[in-house]
Amino acid sequence: MGICCSREGGREELEEAEGWFPWKHDDFLQEQLSGAAGVSMHTKQGWKGVNQDAMAACQDFAGHKGQIFCGVFDGHGPLGREVARHVRDALPAKLSSVLAAPKTEEDAPSSNADVDSFDKSDDSTTFSDTSDESQLISSWKSLIVKAFEDVDEELRQHSGIDCICSGTTAVTVVRQGDHLFIANLGDSRAVLCARDSKDRPVSVQLTIDLKPDLPGEAERILSCKGRVFAMDDEPDVPRLWLPDQDAPGLAMARAFGDFCLKNHGLICTPEVYYRKLSEKDDFLVLATDGIWDVLSNKEVVKIVSSASDRSKAAKQLVDRAVRAWRRKFPTSMVDDCAAVCLFLKPAISSEEESTIKPPQASASVLSFTGSFRKALSGGGEVEEVTAVWKALEGVARVNSMIRLPRMLSRRWRSGSMDENNTDQESSKTDH
Repeated sequence: MGICCSREGGREELEEAEGWFPWKHDDFLQEQLSGAAGVSMHTKQGWKGVNQDAMAACQDFAGHKGQIFCGVFDGHGPLGREVARHVRDALPAKLSSVLAAPKTEEDAPSSNADVDSFDKSDDSTTFSDTSDESQLISSWKSLIVKAFEDVDEELRQHSGIDCICSGTTAVTVVRQGDHLFIANLGDSRAVLCARDSKDRPVSVQLTIDLKPDLPGEAERILSCKGRVFAMDDEPDVPRLWLPDQDAPGLAMARAFGDFCLKNHGLICTPEVYYRKLSEKDDFLVLATDGIWDVLSNKEVVKIVSSASDRSKAAKQLVDRAVRAWRRKFPTSMVDDCAAVCLFLKPAISSEEESTIKPPQASASVLSFTGSFRKALSGGGEVEEVTAVWKALEGVARVNSMIRLPRMLSRRWRSGSMDENNTDQESSKTDH
């Protein structure tokens, strides 16, 4: 499965500190992940309690050099943090196992062209130059859906996590060469930065926020006796409710967990999207709704594309979102924010940039040539590492299922003057 980055356990006192993030304490590891895989990750706890956002990045995913998995998970409900952490760890492992599993005779393609679409050297689901992409895309989508549904069923049977009224969203991506597979469950989002004909960055939304009031989602919910409506004090937030009581009020139509609603329209089947990358595609941003509630797709792309240091791009994005929360919703609690930025092309050094020639017609595709352990050791052999890195965790959105009073907190009042000064300085800088 390659290297999987999440948060290291056993550091509760640091975890509760505002703004704490493990990469701050391991800059070298962040540089290696950013340099080798082109990934920047960051999260920040909001004002609603423990951070319920979680993230993952796995290099050489499913045993394939250069293949990478990224995901963000937005927990909600009383045990949302635990659900998000569990899915963060379980989903990449499950997806890796189904992608790397040998094909059975029943799964084998029927035509010679379809046979060529599978890499016969290791019997895994990979693209080749002669592949029938439509057949393989369908195969990938089926495997991804199966992995999501298997993880949800494991959650149902998990004795240590009560998922009756707790759950998590998920938006994930698997990159294999110039192929992207994006799976979305809930209201997190994936947005791509591409270049237009004048080489200007433009945003391309790759997923749909699966809210309960979407026509297809609402139809399914109503057919299962569920109800969809917004509360009077939140007219713009449609929620999913049980047939006979005003609970739990879930702000999304699909999620892991939340088994009290699984018979009333909530499903764990993700929407799966495919994109063939081109030389015009620069990077992909996966983020929880704490980002998208206050920043537009265009603003997110502008912030990330203007970052001078790739490894700090996600942090700059999260910090801007937090400031936007304070400015746009001064009487509301700031939501947890998490973002993963996956850069699709190799970084250009300052020396290369000074001597670079005009771009050629061929596409530039990121290629990973070594394992994570070799990257850490400078290319040499290192001893087997048995401990799993768990350096990235965070987590968001308690009020997806629990209503919180919209009032000024003591924390906001005491810090409002400093925050306003910070926003004013930031505003001057932006302008």
